[in-house]
Amino acid sequence: MSLFWRLRPSKIFLIFNLAIIAGFFISGFSPSAFQTRLTVADLAYYNGQKINFRGWVCEEADTDFKSRRLTVCAAGRVLVTTNLYPVYEYGDFIELSGSLQAPPAIQGFDYESYLARYGIYSVMYYPEIKPAGGELTGPQNIYRYLLQGKWRLNEIIDSHLPEPEAGLATALLLGYRRTVERADLEMFSRVGLSHMIAISGSHITILSALITNFFIALGLSRRRSLIFVFLFLFLYPTVTGLSASAVRSAIMGGLVFLSFYYQRSSSLVNTLALSAALMLFFNPRLLRDDIGFQLSFLALLGIIYIYPYGERVSRRFLMKAKLRFRTRRRIQGLLDVINLTLVSQIITLPILLINFQQFSIIAPLANLLVLWTFPPLLASLIIGLFLSGFLPFLGVWPFLPAYLLLKFIFIISRLLAAPTWAAVQINSFTWFGGMIYYIGLFLLIRWIRKAGKR
Repeated sequence: MSLFWRLRPSKIFLIFNLAIIAGFFISGFSPSAFQTRLTVADLAYYNGQKINFRGWVCEEADTDFKSRRLTVCAAGRVLVTTNLYPVYEYGDFIELSGSLQAPPAIQGFDYESYLARYGIYSVMYYPEIKPAGGELTGPQNIYRYLLQGKWRLNEIIDSHLPEPEAGLATALLLGYRRTVERADLEMFSRVGLSHMIAISGSHITILSALITNFFIALGLSRRRSLIFVFLFLFLYPTVTGLSASAVRSAIMGGLVFLSFYYQRSSSLVNTLALSAALMLFFNPRLLRDDIGFQLSFLALLGIIYIYPYGERVSRRFLMKAKLRFRTRRRIQGLLDVINLTLVSQIITLPILLINFQQFSIIAPLANLLVLWTFPPLLASLIIGLFLSGFLPFLGVWPFLPAYLLLKFIFIISRLLAAPTWAAVQINSFTWFGGMIYYIGLFLLIRWIRKAGKR
């Protein structure tokens, strides 16, 4: 015990937060972990029965090409699948009549746990829906105004870009993943580019790192370039309608990049542990059931512990090459993209294999050829939206740079997805294998750090 109190406060702080994370991790192995006890006052208590109830649409509708999914809040949260028309959106009060069910079992996917992390324990399929009276108040109205702005941005993109480029643009900028056709989603998964169309921690982490490298390549210092990262982390969740995943990821990324701003690795680790512990305190299911949280946590760990080694090796190589300063910076930017891609693949490999049973061999090349487009693509989309909103007589011309970049992404992705060896299916990887993998990776990093000190 005396040894514990002799530790530095930062070490005690880290151990405390890691103990919280470990506690949630261990408790997650229990089959009954995080289960909610239902009472007659809860809607989920009536799963398996036909009921009538009144509620309001408390999340933005999730729409694809054939159906609309509404999260309805009443005495609990219900996921309702209905037709595209009539249109119901956030803030609408409705009356529903139909069969209330527990989330159905899906082979290879724990759908019940997936929905439970959002507090949803019941589903309804194509019930009878009627409008009902009701008014939003306070912050709910503010959120609705934000969503209306987002819908307007979506309309502008759809009217100024053709498909499938418009679908990818709204997925990248506004978080509408279902606007990308299934075949294209499979193609991006095959070449290792799925992260660019899913607003998760890994998505925001990679974008933040790329924005940093982009402005460094333009000649800004690391600290000044991170100012643009903080601006991005503030604006992006707002533009996407303040969705829970975007806000959560921005908070985690913002805290870690704030520590990165001061270049203190111990502060980085402490900040990451604190943000993870706080998120688990408010939602214990995240660590076990939320793949986005797992990828967020791991991607940031990779940037803290693995990314610097690749960066150091590439800088030493370029210094020996005796290139001009500008040429060296440009090549360094390309090597940083490769480094970032390899780090992301290395650190998240078990999670991706367990959940998606696919390993993309061609991902490093795909990311090298495509990821450089992210900063200019996001910038060109935002500029296009601004010009089209205030100068509509310009027509589609403001979106021409964004269209060319989006077209480039599709062309490269289709070419790289064509070879049969581009990705391999791995169906037998288990959590035990993942544990062995991470123990080996931990020991390898520790050995490299000790070797570096020697």
